Amino acid sequence: MKKQAQLERIVWKLKMATRRDDALKEFGANRHGYQMNEPLELEAIVRFEAKTGIALPNEFSEFLQVVGNGGAGPYYGIAPLDSDRIAGALKQECLLSPDMTPEEWGTMIAFLDDPSIKPEERRRLQEELYGGMLGIGSMGWTFEMMLVLNGPCRGRVVYVDRSYQIPFFTYEANFLEWYERWLDEIIGGYDTGWFAMERAGDDVVLIDLYLTSLEEKVKVSAIQGMHKLPKLKEETLSFLFEQCVDASPAVRMAALEILAQKEYVQALPFLEKALISPLAEERLNAARQIDAYGEPGGGQLTLLLERLLTDEEDHRVLCQSVRILEQGPVNPLATLILFFTHPNPDMRREAVFHAGRLPGREAYAMQFGRALDDADEVVRETAVGALEGLPLPGLMPRYGRLITEASCGVKLRKAALRRLSEYGEQAHLFFERAAYDSDLEIREEAERLLQQYRVKVNKT
Repeated sequence: MKKQAQLERIVWKLKMATRRDDALKEFGANRHGYQMNEPLELEAIVRFEAKTGIALPNEFSEFLQVVGNGGAGPYYGIAPLDSDRIAGALKQECLLSPDMTPEEWGTMIAFLDDPSIKPEERRRLQEELYGGMLGIGSMGWTFEMMLVLNGPCRGRVVYVDRSYQIPFFTYEANFLEWYERWLDEIIGGYDTGWFAMERAGDDVVLIDLYLTSLEEKVKVSAIQGMHKLPKLKEETLSFLFEQCVDASPAVRMAALEILAQKEYVQALPFLEKALISPLAEERLNAARQIDAYGEPGGGQLTLLLERLLTDEEDHRVLCQSVRILEQGPVNPLATLILFFTHPNPDMRREAVFHAGRLPGREAYAMQFGRALDDADEVVRETAVGALEGLPLPGLMPRYGRLITEASCGVKLRKAALRRLSEYGEQAHLFFERAAYDSDLEIREEAERLLQQYRVKVNKT
């Protein structure tokens, strides 16, 4: 009886969602148009189960029989049940779990980087990785919605990425709860762009969850669930102010992220405090919020960002801070040059990369030249890329050395060849020598550039 009532609610809410989003502005709505296919007869489901050797979870089976065989749904909608399109090891027990750690997932997909595994074995392992689950719709790109068919999580909806990011189990216990939540959030005007990646509920529900849980992970997820809310109540803002000074860095960062998204001006004092945190993760989080929700260039925080840049020791924070500053009136080029000799190669790489995008880089030809001789090959590659469109005379011999040095990788040597092509006739001799290189890729690249040169000469 309870399930029948839920199915009737879903049918009614689907009509409400259609009226709420009559302009089809929600993600994927222009694809499914809030229309459902005709429901399936029980006999059709029995035939499907007999053919595939699986038993559909009851909630999904009843949805197909009452609401429709695919159509309107989260993202690009629910795919119709079609045994001719089914692939994969459906009958095996699902290997995935909601508590799976990134390390465990890394172990599961280690075969992808194992050159000793034969193609047939690789295909089998890829099939088993997502076995015991039924694809129920596309989220776009490489992401897919799947329904667990076997094991302890039977009936749960999982989001998987075919480029092998760690899968995500949605919070709902079964398909009907997940689907009804989608309708509730459409009707409520919530942001459904990444539907069900966060906890369900409004301010009251989420704050209650936070206050009643002792687990930091749950507390953080309760705060993150506020992303989808169209507007925060005054009491919710007060709650977030308190959490922005919580003892837990994870809680502070989650609260600051929501506050910056919803009420950026009120987040400014907390952003300023986070930027001077001894924790790199907290500084990085603050910089990301400024980049996402603040004024171009940093606005009121520009001078602070500029001052802190000199002493930054985390390459991710350096990158994010420069991304902000380069959108405004401050040119951080001179500060970045100081990082060209930093002991950490990651810091050198970020500094060289961003310096190469800024106006005035030609004044630092000597420093860029030294970067071409850096002990780290990735830094050298970055320096070659950063100098695109800047054929400074003093750098041509350095590019020539990069091409001939045996310790340089093919990627770096090819990049140096392309940079030499900007010198025109002066670099012709380098290409002729490279055309006889022992590496096939270098020879082909040199021949290609020589051919380009000959075409230009013939035209003139």
